[in-house]
Amino acid sequence: MNNFGQIAIVGSGLSAWMMCTFMAKQLQHTDTKITLYVGVEPEVTADLQSPLPLINDFFKAIEVSPEALVDSARLHPKLGTAYLFDEKAPFMHVWGQYGAPIGAVEFHQVVMRSMQLNQSIDLNKLSIASASVLAGRFQKPTQNSQSIFSTYESSWSFETEVFLQFLKMMSIKLGVVVSEEKISKIGCNDGEYVLGELNVPYRCDYLINTVPGLMIEEHGVESWFASMPFELKSKTKKNNALSSLVNKVKAVNEISWVCEVSHRNLAVLNAYHFTDRDSGDVYVHKAPRASRCLNFGPAMANMYSPLFSSIDLNLIALKLLLRYFPSPSDNCSVVNEFNKAFRASLENLRDITQLSLNALFAKSNLKNSTIPLTGPANYKASLFSCRGRYPVLENEFFKTEWQVWLLLGLGFKFDGVEPMVSLIDEKTIKEHVGRVETSVMKNLPLTPLVN
Repeated sequence: MNNFGQIAIVGSGLSAWMMCTFMAKQLQHTDTKITLYVGVEPEVTADLQSPLPLINDFFKAIEVSPEALVDSARLHPKLGTAYLFDEKAPFMHVWGQYGAPIGAVEFHQVVMRSMQLNQSIDLNKLSIASASVLAGRFQKPTQNSQSIFSTYESSWSFETEVFLQFLKMMSIKLGVVVSEEKISKIGCNDGEYVLGELNVPYRCDYLINTVPGLMIEEHGVESWFASMPFELKSKTKKNNALSSLVNKVKAVNEISWVCEVSHRNLAVLNAYHFTDRDSGDVYVHKAPRASRCLNFGPAMANMYSPLFSSIDLNLIALKLLLRYFPSPSDNCSVVNEFNKAFRASLENLRDITQLSLNALFAKSNLKNSTIPLTGPANYKASLFSCRGRYPVLENEFFKTEWQVWLLLGLGFKFDGVEPMVSLIDEKTIKEHVGRVETSVMKNLPLTPLVN
């Protein structure tokens, strides 16, 4: 990135300090000056963070090895989410691939064919990562594509306050100036500015805001509707009772479900409740970026899902910033591309959330709790049901292969597979699945036990 001049970042929470660290590191060899204005309402965020593997891209962008933070920032490895049921075995959904293909035939098609043939199959034994969770073991993924330990990705959980201290120290070390003056307003009528409590404007070339109450009206466009008819009702701190390698999700009754976010021996239980209230504007407040102004963090978007956390929305936006803004630009077409990509990424997250929650409630025998699907989500469901195919889309940050195995693990009902797969005989299917399970069980003892 080139010199951005003066950058003002407004906020005092995780989102603001993430942006500070990111921008300070990306621009450290330029003459850019970054000022963080923390005299605002504190950002409301969870005590524990358990992001998708996208967090690894953030660590790369700030040039920090997460392994070096295991002790100082109390990072802990994560592999995915456990879906729990009262009368059925849990499904360990990991961020990766299950099994191995038969030539050009994808393994999920093989598994679907096996299910059609009523063969007994346990998905938890067809991935080294999911088997590791059940055994209390963890092996960092390898880059060697020939290894079974390259078939999955891992992430890191951490305590928000501990991670914040790391970001603060790094940002200040990189030259970020912190102002504690109370901020009353931000705007861009005559250039970007931050207005202090004495009505003194502090001018800047670029403005990044993380506080919803200070959003820049001049750059707002109408919110889009996320079609996520549920809301967070309560939070409860508790001890972690299952593996610290996964979060836990369970349907409670026809109108509620819970998501336990775990970290080491800690856990926070979040209870969600279906609602008839139209909450579209709660989820996405504004267009994420204007020419020289960016709404970030809770000022940009806020969505609930068992598949990701609010910090993941920050990570997606930062990844798109690297893609679309390698240098300062007032080019509206670039801004529009960023907005379009970010909006598409959230719509993709919305669709798989709808599909997975419907499958979760159906498998939990709570069929009355069906979320109406958007058009794109309905298309994905129809294609997967008819042929075992799933569309590959741009800006899909919850990867397509993760979605396929999530739906299968949650008992998604399907009618058929690809014609060539239906011709594979029963013996070949059974033997191939058996070889995969044998390989997983053979390699499982090679993974270290979790401390």
